[in-house]
Amino acid sequence: MAREFAVDLGDVRRNRRAQEVGLALVAKPQLSLPKVFEDEAQLQAVYDLLRNDAVAWRDVVKPHAERTHQRARVAGDVLAVHDTTDVAFRLYWPDEQREHMISMSTRTQGFFLHTSLCVTATGPVLPLGLLDLQPYVNRKKLEASSVETQKFWEMEAGVFDNEQERWFRSIAVADDELGQYEVRPIHVMDRETDSYGLLSWMAHHGFRFVVRCDDARKLRCDEEMRAVGVVDVELGERFPLRSGSKGDTHPPRRARNARLTVRSAVVTLRRTPKVKDQSWSPPGFEQPKTLKLNLVEAIELNPPAGEKAVRWLLLTQEPIGTEAEVLRVLDWYRRRWIIEEFFKAAKTGCSLEKRQMDSAATMLRMMALLLPSAWRLLLLRSAAQQMPDLAWHHLLTPLEFRILQRMLPKFKLTKTATVAQCFLAIARLGGHLKRNGSPGWQTLQSGWARLQELSLGAKVGRRDAINA
Repeated sequence: MAREFAVDLGDVRRNRRAQEVGLALVAKPQLSLPKVFEDEAQLQAVYDLLRNDAVAWRDVVKPHAERTHQRARVAGDVLAVHDTTDVAFRLYWPDEQREHMISMSTRTQGFFLHTSLCVTATGPVLPLGLLDLQPYVNRKKLEASSVETQKFWEMEAGVFDNEQERWFRSIAVADDELGQYEVRPIHVMDRETDSYGLLSWMAHHGFRFVVRCDDARKLRCDEEMRAVGVVDVELGERFPLRSGSKGDTHPPRRARNARLTVRSAVVTLRRTPKVKDQSWSPPGFEQPKTLKLNLVEAIELNPPAGEKAVRWLLLTQEPIGTEAEVLRVLDWYRRRWIIEEFFKAAKTGCSLEKRQMDSAATMLRMMALLLPSAWRLLLLRSAAQQMPDLAWHHLLTPLEFRILQRMLPKFKLTKTATVAQCFLAIARLGGHLKRNGSPGWQTLQSGWARLQELSLGAKVGRRDAINA
């Protein structure tokens, strides 16, 4: 993980401090800074780093992004999954304010975070790392008197009159960065990106994409829908939103197995005079009158009582001439769920929204140091779920493995132990009991933190023995 924090902040001491903080947070990302850095002088040095205006948060996250590009080159075909989440911090007193954050609700302040996550396109569903981050606010939410706050977000290139700009930017950045490694990502996005302007812009520039369109969109099939078959898929759990504004289109659901009937066709979309749709086009791009795309439709058969049936309408330029090609498009969209897991890893596993930073500037630097830890946590969990039979050394160092053997003899971890066995052992260190089902983020993080503490203690003890 040290290379994920190999930063260049223009000062050797700042570089070393940032790397030390990042690695410490990887070991204990759920803990507050005073609990991670118990030495008062060391804690003060961490706060000085976070409050230093000479430290740009983008420089902090840059080495992780570069490592992501390298992992993508090795993987070959990859997905660039884009989505947005709100980062909201609770206000404990009515007059409490955090500098340059906007009101998210009556009791919270924060900002929005648009994220681009690189994910494997074939084989096990594994997160390869972050491609792009765009923290932003909407200009309409800025108070008239908050001139300094507006200047702050303008300097961050994160204040939008039209929030749709973030999609164009993230797609272009991911494509440009990965293109330097001769990798052409498939951009995967949900219904918010169903706009004629965005679709036609991506098609015009030759971007590869899979976009879920709105169920209400009128599609004119150029041919009769072709039946592909029936497939069984796992649907992830979806939690209720803080705000009920999207409750009808994004209702909460429990994880379940679903049987989907799949069809495909070529469809034609027509440009509309709607102002909202027109606003999606970047300056200088003229929308064509019509747009021909491929459609993959998946509808759930016999959903559980009280649950809304899943219906996916996926638009793409990828070929759909064979059954294998259609199912590949469907599989790419299904992998979109992993970005939701990433947000949970950041917020629950790394306690992102519990940080007591007093300004947006310090919070962005803290976020840049935390998110590689969230990726590492997600990779740990994904590897255990997707590659359970892989050998233990793909997950742990030899020292970490020996510690698990010593601490948990009942698990009988031998040289042939698997990733899945080690994953459960780590969760057990965090207090997980097998009868309670799959370990949650907090339990997993507690176990991982305990393993890192024991590993560090073993290294210190070994070094002291050598020096004695």
